Amino acid sequence: MPVLLTVAALSFNGVLAIVNAHGPSLTITQVALAEFGILAAVALSVIAFGLRVEDTPPVGLGVAFLLLAIGLSFANGGFAIEALRNVTIIVLFTMLGMRCNMPTIRAAFVAGVGLVVAVMLMEIASTELYAKIFSPFSYYQNTRGLGDVDQSDIGLFGNALGFEGRFSFGLFTTPRTSSIFIEQTSMANFASVVAIYVVAMWDRIGWAERALTAGFVLLALLSNNTRLGSTLAVLTLAGYWLYPRLPRAGLLLFPLVLLGLATALSAHLGPSKEDDLAGRIGLSVDFLAKTDMAAVLGGRVWEAGRFVDSGYSYVLYSSSLAGAILLWLYVGLVIPFRSPEQRRCAWATGVFLFVNLLIAGNAVFSTKVSAMMWLLAGFMRAGSFAPAAAPPKPRAVRRFGTGFSFPAHVRAPSPLLTGGSMQDGLRR
Repeated sequence: MPVLLTVAALSFNGVLAIVNAHGPSLTITQVALAEFGILAAVALSVIAFGLRVEDTPPVGLGVAFLLLAIGLSFANGGFAIEALRNVTIIVLFTMLGMRCNMPTIRAAFVAGVGLVVAVMLMEIASTELYAKIFSPFSYYQNTRGLGDVDQSDIGLFGNALGFEGRFSFGLFTTPRTSSIFIEQTSMANFASVVAIYVVAMWDRIGWAERALTAGFVLLALLSNNTRLGSTLAVLTLAGYWLYPRLPRAGLLLFPLVLLGLATALSAHLGPSKEDDLAGRIGLSVDFLAKTDMAAVLGGRVWEAGRFVDSGYSYVLYSSSLAGAILLWLYVGLVIPFRSPEQRRCAWATGVFLFVNLLIAGNAVFSTKVSAMMWLLAGFMRAGSFAPAAAPPKPRAVRRFGTGFSFPAHVRAPSPLLTGGSMQDGLRR
C-alpha cells in the first residue's frame, strides 16, 4: 500500500491531465478532491498500522497547525487552511514512511523513479507525442487559470520552453523535461529528492538500483537544465562524506546563516530584476524586509499567494511566525542522528528545503515532491531502520607468563597457583 500511495501522489496530476486532454475539462475542484482522496487513503493506512510513541513529533506538528489554522481563520475572517494543507502532507507521509521496512521504501523509490524515467524518455524522444497525450497547458489553464502568455506552440507548459539567455547545459534541443509532473519545476525538485535518497541509501542498495536512481538524477538535471537542482545535487553528493561529520546544531542554524549570507550578498550585488541568482535572492530579501507586524502575527494570510517565488515570505504569511518556527524545528529535529545514513538524510533534506525556500519559492510543498521526501524522512526516523552494525571488537585479554590467557574482566589467579614464586607475584 505505501508504494501505491506514493506513486499516486507523484503522478495524479499527470493522470488528471490525460483525462482533461481526452475527456471532460477539469477544474481545480477535481484536483483538490484527488489530492484529498490520496491523503485520506494515507491517513487510513497509517491508522490501520496503529499509532506509536514515535509518532509524537508528526502528530504534535499536525495538532499545532490545526490549532493555528483555527486561530488564523478567526483572525482573517475566513478559512485559512493553506498552511495546514502543506503540513498535512508532511505529517501523513512522515508517518507512512515510519511504517515502511527496507524492501518497501526501496520498492517505492524504484517504482516512482521507473515511472518518471519511462515518461521522460518518451518526452525526449517525441515532444509532440508527449504534448498530445498530456496537453499540459490545457490542464493548467483549466485547473490553475493560466493565461495564453503561458502557452507554447504545441501545448506545453510555457515555462518548459525557457527563454533567451536562460541557463542551459546545451546537451538537449528539446524543451525542459517535465515527465509525469507535466511542469518542469517539480521535475527538478523530484530529481533533488531522489539525489537525497541515493546519498542516504547508497550503502544499503544494490548496483542495479544505484544505476537507476543515480542515472535518473543525472539525466533529469541535464535535460531539465535546472541551475538550482544541479547545485543541490553537487552539495548532496559532497554530503555523503561531509554530512555524517556535522552536528544537528549546525542544521538548526543553517537557515539563519543562509538568510544572513543572502542579505549580505543581496546588498553586495545590488538590485536586479533578472531571473538569476542576484534577482532571486534579492527578491526574497526584499520581501522579508518589507514584512510588517501584521504579517508576522498571521493577519495577512490571504497575501501568501503573492510569494510563490519567495518561500520564506510564503511560510511567514501563510502560517505566521509561530508556524514558521514550528516547521523549522520539525525539519531540524525529526530525523535521528544515530547513523551516517540518518545524518546524510537529515542534512540533505534540510539543505534542499531551506535553500529552495530562499531561491525557488513554495514548490517544495507540492504533493508531487513533498510526498516521497517525507516518506524517506519517516523511514529514517522509524525504529525499523536499524543503523549499520559495527563489527564486534575482540575482547581484551591479560596475558601471564605461564602461557595461559584470561579475559580482562576475569581476575588473574594468584601467582602461587600458577607455579610462580611470591617474588614473581610481587613483581607483577
